[in-house]
Amino acid sequence: MRTRRYFRAGAIHFITFRTEEGLPFVPVRFINILLLSALARARRLYPVQLIAVVVQANHVHMLIRVIDPVHASAFIGYFKTETANCLNRLLNRRQRTVWLKRFHSPIVLDIHKALELFAYTLLNPVKDGLVDSMEEYPGVSSYMSLMTGRNEVCVKSIPRSAVPQMAEPTSPLTCDPELSSYFSSDLFEEVGLTFEPEALRLAYEETRGVSPDKFRGTLLSTLQKKQIEYRSQRMGRPSVGARELVAGSMLAPHSPPVDGRKMICLASIPELRKIFIRHFRELCSRCRAVFVRWKDGDFSSQFPPGMFAPGLPRLANLVPSGMLCGYS
Repeated sequence: MRTRRYFRAGAIHFITFRTEEGLPFVPVRFINILLLSALARARRLYPVQLIAVVVQANHVHMLIRVIDPVHASAFIGYFKTETANCLNRLLNRRQRTVWLKRFHSPIVLDIHKALELFAYTLLNPVKDGLVDSMEEYPGVSSYMSLMTGRNEVCVKSIPRSAVPQMAEPTSPLTCDPELSSYFSSDLFEEVGLTFEPEALRLAYEETRGVSPDKFRGTLLSTLQKKQIEYRSQRMGRPSVGARELVAGSMLAPHSPPVDGRKMICLASIPELRKIFIRHFRELCSRCRAVFVRWKDGDFSSQFPPGMFAPGLPRLANLVPSGMLCGYS
């Protein structure tokens, strides 16, 4: 049974989703431009506070702070839809599914777990042995934005209709000079994309009183320590390296590992998790009671905030057949 989707206004959520198969998002420049374009367009239409993001060839990690629960789900859906359409146009495919339908979005209940996940998100390519340090990573990441203190970056807004078919999907690096020049041209509007690591500080009571500069120092220190830890875990094994990553094929076969158990919340303190799970079960119970009333034609009750209702029950049987046929 699937876990109900839940977003809470003002809360931090850890987002993960992956492709159905393959490693299509090779980190060459024109792919990065399309990914950043989709991210900026999604955020403009469905505002969330984007704290950290990294995109690898077959999966995405994000840490967001929710403003409106409906916008949070729509933001992720729009990004997945736009990037899938762009990829299919590049590969000259029609209506091919790219991303797995579901995404993982547990709420993060305390600042200690949030800092851990912040580092996990931004350093994922190091953890996976793709590069030795994030400064070398050629793909989309908000890591350098944090390092330089430039929270807003300018990106091109590329409509899906402007994406052409590429000539060599097995060698996107060969197509990169032409396509990156095209996507970077004055044909396309330039828009801002803002990363907001500061939202992490404001989401938890124990850090709201901490100065922004001190909190930024905490973020940088956490990343430094975690990067050293990830390198040591490789036991001397060399990383793949940026040169090998950009030389990959968009059609390379790859089967993702089976996803483990999906968690509705993440916390470093077990008691916090137990309290939240009790609260979540009560919300689910309320949802079931509302849906029972909906099936009986009573729509006076609504789902609790942050919970998402299924499609409305079909009510055609409540309309006399003669009326449907135009007879009285």
